Amino acid sequence: MNINDAIELLKCYSGPFELTLHPRASEALIQKVEHFYGVTLPDDFKTLYRFTDGFEIDEDILNMIPLQEMISHKNADKSIWIAEYMIYSEMWELEIDSDNFNDYSILADDMDHGKIALTHSVAEFVGRCLKGGVFEKGGLYHWKDEIKAKVYGNVDPEGLKPLFAVFSECLKLDLISKHEVTERADWIISTEHDPHPFFKRISASRAVPELITVLNSVDLIEDIVQVRAIFGVVALKLLINKIKPGKAISILAKFTDRKDLTPYETNEIRYLVNERRRWYNRLDKTLRIKLSDRTKSFFDNYSRFNLYYHTNWNAINDRLVSDFSAGM
Repeated sequence: MNINDAIELLKCYSGPFELTLHPRASEALIQKVEHFYGVTLPDDFKTLYRFTDGFEIDEDILNMIPLQEMISHKNADKSIWIAEYMIYSEMWELEIDSDNFNDYSILADDMDHGKIALTHSVAEFVGRCLKGGVFEKGGLYHWKDEIKAKVYGNVDPEGLKPLFAVFSECLKLDLISKHEVTERADWIISTEHDPHPFFKRISASRAVPELITVLNSVDLIEDIVQVRAIFGVVALKLLINKIKPGKAISILAKFTDRKDLTPYETNEIRYLVNERRRWYNRLDKTLRIKLSDRTKSFFDNYSRFNLYYHTNWNAINDRLVSDFSAGM
């Protein structure tokens, strides 16, 4: 696909997302960006911006950044951010060869491997934005995982044991659905040329008990980091009102006797469990509200644990234990 093809796609777009095109950029604004960053922008990039000064896709507020915004949202090392989503929760960067301005890469940040080069074509980048947004198959995250598999090899189930242990326990606690787990396996299968058979077994699981059996077949080992990751799932479900504080406390009751919790966690868990037994089913609305608020506040400590970034768990755990030990 060349840049003219990409522009035609933008003109005629009728896909599932809501697309907003901005008025074209002036030559003066293009030159202003070039002067600010000390570069000559690639020809196809300038052709795109002469048609539309960036665009927005409603899915996750994906934004091909307008030129003036590229200047106002500069970072310390003057990386040229050309796209972002969720108000700069994540950015995509334009890296231009100093000897040939038409030789460039569009980079994505990756937690495991630093920066990943997605493409040398802004037209291809636009096509992927329109095809799958950020999270859908064919979109920007899917694209990055396709490239990672080609460059770094396929996903090894051994490296995902902590995640599988959390999946298994969350399925038993009815915190996540079978679909959420099989969808992860389907994603891996769709991005790799020859995925590990284990992911195919996950994908083919017909019911939750069978799925749990498959997950446990890789000799899962539970540790306190995974317990806190489970609390992170509870925190998210409370935030989006998928579970009630009463259910959250009933989950805590399963962990009251763990010896590897910090004193703060042990004391707070026992307090919440005991108070629920005393008050939660009584008629005193004020006490129930206070207990609910305290429950949400406790689980909010674990909100940084995320099922999509399990490689971060150990670092998050270390910071959390440090906070608890400091008298949080």
